[in-house]
Amino acid sequence: MTQSIAREPNIDRSKSRELTSELYLKSEQLLRFRIAFSLVSLCLCVGIYSFAGVEFEFYRATGIICSVSIYSFIGLAFVVKALRSSRAKLQSFNAILLVLDALALTGLVHFTHGIESDLYVLYLLPIMLSSYTFGRRGIYLVAAFVALCYIGLLVYESSPLLPYLLQSTNPRGLASAFAFKLWRRIFARAFFFTSVAFLWARFCDYLSRVSRRSNERLLEQLEANEKLIAESEERAKRERLINSINKGVRSTLELDSILRSAVNQLSQAVSADLVAILCPPTTGESSNIYVQASEPSTAALDKESVSGAEAPPRGSISARLQSFILSRRSSYLKDDAGKKIKTFVFTDAPADQFFADVKEEIESSGFRSVVLQPMMYGEISRGVIILADRRKDKVFEESELVLTKVVAGQVAVAIEHANLVGELSSKNRDLVGKNLNLDAKNLELKTMQSQLIHHEKMASLGRLVAGIAHELNNPINFVHGNLPYLKQYADELKKLVDKASEIEEDHRRDFDELKRKIKYDFLISDLDNIIADLNEGSERIRHIIRNLRSFSRLDEAELKEASISEGIESTLKILSQYYGNDKIPVHFSPGFAAMPQVLCYPGQLNQVWMNLLSNAAQAMQGQAEARLNIQAELEGESVLVQISDNGPGIKQEVQSKIFDPFFTTKPVGQGTGLGLSICHSIIERHGGQIWFSSELGKGTTFFVRIPLTAKRQSPNLPGELSQISEPD
Repeated sequence: MTQSIAREPNIDRSKSRELTSELYLKSEQLLRFRIAFSLVSLCLCVGIYSFAGVEFEFYRATGIICSVSIYSFIGLAFVVKALRSSRAKLQSFNAILLVLDALALTGLVHFTHGIESDLYVLYLLPIMLSSYTFGRRGIYLVAAFVALCYIGLLVYESSPLLPYLLQSTNPRGLASAFAFKLWRRIFARAFFFTSVAFLWARFCDYLSRVSRRSNERLLEQLEANEKLIAESEERAKRERLINSINKGVRSTLELDSILRSAVNQLSQAVSADLVAILCPPTTGESSNIYVQASEPSTAALDKESVSGAEAPPRGSISARLQSFILSRRSSYLKDDAGKKIKTFVFTDAPADQFFADVKEEIESSGFRSVVLQPMMYGEISRGVIILADRRKDKVFEESELVLTKVVAGQVAVAIEHANLVGELSSKNRDLVGKNLNLDAKNLELKTMQSQLIHHEKMASLGRLVAGIAHELNNPINFVHGNLPYLKQYADELKKLVDKASEIEEDHRRDFDELKRKIKYDFLISDLDNIIADLNEGSERIRHIIRNLRSFSRLDEAELKEASISEGIESTLKILSQYYGNDKIPVHFSPGFAAMPQVLCYPGQLNQVWMNLLSNAAQAMQGQAEARLNIQAELEGESVLVQISDNGPGIKQEVQSKIFDPFFTTKPVGQGTGLGLSICHSIIERHGGQIWFSSELGKGTTFFVRIPLTAKRQSPNLPGELSQISEPD
């Protein structure tokens, strides 16, 4: 049940300390005044003595003044060391000093012409000093004591005449008249001085009361100003905290960070052993609690997800207590009058009926004073702020409760804001993911479409090349097959003509004339050259046809052992417009031709070599000393091929995009951007790797690692369809 707490400031002790401190300062000031006054009086005595001579009791007067200085110095030291904190002792000590002052003045008046002295007015000084440290009663008592001292001095100085005063009825004429006159003078002086003393006392009391009232009004004003300053500082602190929380809300969307920051800053603004923000659990989770405790063991800010029935350490909040608070005090309540109760304060939580169901948990926590502040966003509860303290007499200030209520509202808004932003971010992520997936699908479809178009074009080109090779192969085989017979027939005709030289002379002359006319010797020699040229030409045509058939490999669509070196060499012959002795020289590494055969799809690998070699040739166009280096080496169960050119190299900003589909560095219409992408796919399908290194101004090297035994792939893969591809 909510309890109303009355807060009455305990000012008695502080007021007493203030009065004691004030009395101490006044006592110290009066002692310093006595010292200064005695020193000035001593100087006056010296001056008076220099003029009055022996008529002035110099030594006795200075002795009295020195005694005042001595007891003033001693009193000052005593007050500073021993009487600083005791008001009663300070009052007694001041009373003793006033008595000593009155006695010292009596002696000083006595040694300066007695009652005839003008220094009797100094008797008014103790009365004035008493008004500085005592109230009305003390002032009048000092006035009475001073009057008695003066009357006593009168009686003492008139003691030789006392017999005459007591026997004034003795008719002795002149003596009796003198005694009567002296008697009247004593009473007149006593009455006059007493009247003056009490009038002076009344005047000093009036001035003291006026001064005291002025001081009290000044103190009240100072207290009011201090209260206003404290309230202003409290408001400023509250506003700083609220601004800090608002800044934290705006600076981050992480709910954990917002709540940690809020509980940390609130713990610095309120005096409590524990400050916590308790949030209701989400589906399938336990409640979340953010704690800032004053104990060293739990001083660090921490988030705990408490579950289970284990007993919590002292100073913490158990899971059962959390559930109890969230179920009972996470929302505002209404009292019997229908007024909303927004803050729940418990001065003795273990004894409060509200905690009866969780008495064991609240006692084990050790907390006595507890404040529960619901965090409401409209009609929705976002949790509870908990302030807890172990001190039995702890009473939370009204400003602390107001600050906690304001922070609760700000935190509730922050939680709602974070939840909304989280939901929006989640939906945005879903949309972005779907868009990315759609883009990927579109790119995949576009790539597939381009590859199919490219395949159709390259397949047509491959069939055209294969058809041309086939059509050329048949007639050239006829030509090449008949050339030996042609040579044989020519040789036999030569033999026949040579035999004709053995005929008779008459007929031989006609035969020789015929040989001369037809230029037989030239025909015979030229016929040999023609047959040799025909033979060489047919061999070259047959070699070209073999290279075309080896490159297209339309008869080798299945896995087959093939030589990498032969595939590269046949590709170089196809690209003879780039490479040759009078063009770009090609240097092979030692052992290149001796590389073992690999189980692969030869046509696809030839497509890779075509792309890499044609790209290298085009990159080196215009180079003064272009050269191509091809290396091959065996690395375990794979073959590593390196194709290096000394072209301009590849720019750093495009190196990461080299194998991307549709990326090309060539002008529009001169490249599809699929060559290296298809190469990458072919090598990956063989279970190998392809990468490159490039340096501007020095050239580029492509590395191709192919396993000796490739994996068998599906016959319907798009990359497997194309046999020849255009270079990038």
